[in-house]
Amino acid sequence: MPTGRGFGVAMPVSSLLVSLLLSACAGIQGKTAGMQADPPVCRDIPGFASPAQLCVSIDAGREETWFTRDSGSPGPRHTITGLSFTGNGQASFGDFSISPQGSWLAVTIAEEGHPSLLFRQLMPALRGEADAMQLPVVAIYPGGVSLDEWQDDHTLIIVSDQYLLHPHEHVLLDRERRYAVHLPDGALTLKAD
Repeated sequence: MPTGRGFGVAMPVSSLLVSLLLSACAGIQGKTAGMQADPPVCRDIPGFASPAQLCVSIDAGREETWFTRDSGSPGPRHTITGLSFTGNGQASFGDFSISPQGSWLAVTIAEEGHPSLLFRQLMPALRGEADAMQLPVVAIYPGGVSLDEWQDDHTLIIVSDQYLLHPHEHVLLDRERRYAVHLPDGALTLKAD
């Protein structure tokens, strides 16, 4: 009968496999029980009559919940149904930003370690509606992307270590560069240093 070696006791391979699976499951359950939801991340929504914030909360299962609330208030919130970027935990949420006049919502996510920058029109997103137009997706592989600042309501400055002007060439740079993403078409330009 085959036996496992290196454990100090001869053990049938099938028993060894069952033992390893049970201990792995116990470890996963212990880690899951200790996982906690991230605190909500909130950004002010420009242009509202009363100060309001758009917030996202990521639960222990990595699923996102988007909601609005009065600025600075942990009180009542309005959950936005139909707004999701991570596909029910299939991707990891990164960050988000709202354009200065409240026209656009920019979100970074990572799917299987590959970051992407996604856009939505803010008002339809707040209502949980689909966008009326096709909006750009900036997919980064390899490398990373981060949100820097809005230059104006239709131009977001991002930072990446990939040469984004020819994204299909997958060229990593020796340092991060700043790019302008122009909305709604998604045209990219390299910013001068």
